[in-house]
Amino acid sequence: MTAYLDRITATELLKAQGFNPLDIECVLDLTRPMPRNGAPVWPADSIERLAARAYWLGGNEVTASVPAAA
Repeated sequence: MTAYLDRITATELLKAQGFNPLDIECVLDLTRPMPRNGAPVWPADSIERLAARAYWLGGNEVTASVPAAA
């Protein structure tokens, strides 16, 4: 099942990987939001796939997985 991220979560994920505000807007524009419950959301797998191409990450995977609460 595909996970979806809201704008705040997607922005924080990308910011944590070193993306600047222009890079973040570019990734969000290219991954195209879709409406869910009246709000735009982005498919996490699309963001991860596109973000992983950033040269400064050195091929490391970007992942939006949230660890399970203990």
